[in-house]
Amino acid sequence: MIEHISIHNYALIDRTEIDMEKGFSVITGETGAGKSILLGAIGLTLGQRADSSAIMDKEKKCVVEIEYGVGGYGLQGWFEENELDYAEHVTVRREVTAEGKSRGFINDTPVNNKLLKDFGEFMVDIHSQHQSLLLGRPEYQTEVLDAFCGNGRLLEEYGGLYARYRKWSVELKEMKSRAADAEKEGDYLRFQFSQLEGARLQDGEKEELEQELDMLTNAESIKSALGGMAWQIRENDQSVVSVLKHARGALGGIEQSFPEAVEYGKRLDSVIIELNDMADEASRKAEGVEFNEGRIEAIHSRLNVIYDLLYKYKAESVAELIERRKRLEEQLKHIEGGSEAMEELEKRLQETEERMRHLCGELHRTREEGRERLCGELKRLTMELGIRHAEFAVELAPSGQFTPTGCDEVRFLFSANMNQPLGEISRVASGGEISRVMLALKYVLSGTKQLPVIVFDEIDTGLSGEVAHRMAQMMREMAGRMQVISISHLPQIAAAGNCHFKVYKEDSRTSTISRIRKLTREERVREIAGMMSGEEISQAALEAAGNLLNQNQVLN
Repeated sequence: MIEHISIHNYALIDRTEIDMEKGFSVITGETGAGKSILLGAIGLTLGQRADSSAIMDKEKKCVVEIEYGVGGYGLQGWFEENELDYAEHVTVRREVTAEGKSRGFINDTPVNNKLLKDFGEFMVDIHSQHQSLLLGRPEYQTEVLDAFCGNGRLLEEYGGLYARYRKWSVELKEMKSRAADAEKEGDYLRFQFSQLEGARLQDGEKEELEQELDMLTNAESIKSALGGMAWQIRENDQSVVSVLKHARGALGGIEQSFPEAVEYGKRLDSVIIELNDMADEASRKAEGVEFNEGRIEAIHSRLNVIYDLLYKYKAESVAELIERRKRLEEQLKHIEGGSEAMEELEKRLQETEERMRHLCGELHRTREEGRERLCGELKRLTMELGIRHAEFAVELAPSGQFTPTGCDEVRFLFSANMNQPLGEISRVASGGEISRVMLALKYVLSGTKQLPVIVFDEIDTGLSGEVAHRMAQMMREMAGRMQVISISHLPQIAAAGNCHFKVYKEDSRTSTISRIRKLTREERVREIAGMMSGEEISQAALEAAGNLLNQNQVLN
């Protein structure tokens, strides 16, 4: 419930503090006194748009603060989910500057407007002429029927499945689109991979083949050079080895007289051995080098394959081609893996659809069971509110698809006059009739939907007599289940409240200011009498007001 309202610098309100009470509170006042201003200030704390033009003193900020008692409404989870400190007494504050900047707070923690709205939806239902327009909206009609049928648990489970269903459906659609694109590209990727895989490339192969080709192409020159080298080193009569051996022999003859000749001799021996090895190796190499036209053609063919692949894939080396082949292999694996992921997602969607269909069936069954009872209740209440020939019907039709509330299309039909065919309530009902139907709905739902506070903004416009008395009675009965606040012009409703506030204007030296205060018993009698007789309050009006107030106090 609302425990306290504090408003500073808003419209015609400079500063006001209001202590609210449980049960049924009534707010009265002359037209233009500022009752709508009070609602506008409350609306700020509910996340409504902030308008800097509503600030009274542009040198100061506007501050509206409401204290709520929230114990017993199961909001701990919501506070934890939004990382807010939970307490059974919650203060919501909204600050607006002349520049239009706005800040919201819940228990002194800064929050955005969405959180203010979310919290407000848990706490306050402001019923105004604007809200009466909701009655013509199918989604609101569905919400009303479900609340009456107690479908909260079913809708919560269904809503979770529906959110996942929508999310996964979008994911599957995107996945299929990507798969289609990948499949188009897949044939080309498979061709590329097959080409590179079939080439069986080896790192360094190109360089080895090019070297071998060069050797085979120049085989005769290589053979001649190697053979000539071996012949010059060892076979020729004047070969290098022969000359060195002769020199080695000459050194042997002077070793006694020239000791250094020993060292020279050893060095020549090493050179002779090395030259003999070189001659042997050159001879062997020369024998192994043969012109092989078939091998040359094979190498040319293999190199042409490599050169073509390097050109086609704009690669600098065989190593790059091998790396490209590996990437293609991974891409193809991803494409094939994507089909498995799609199959898994389709399976999850199918299982979710089956569960959703079951819940839709349960929702339809409870709606079928509850719609006649709802129509009966609404008919009884609206007849008591002066619509003597009221008739209601709730149509349920299959929507043909999953919606946020199931597979039913809900439509409220109404007739206010005898022999008038039922029609859509927004088309056939007048504004006054819709207001009374909405009150009847709020009354019915107050017994099924846990909501701490409901505010009626001049819902009684155009009513009087016994209908006004029954409206007051209904509000008082609702106040046994929630806090009810009614802004009214009717004495019957004003007298029904257990707490009465008056909004009025007073002039200061510089401006006109709206005030609100709680009325005493005597002040209530005078206020109600004025509502009955106008500015000139007669003794009879005072007595009637006192009697009306006494009757309601007995009932309270």
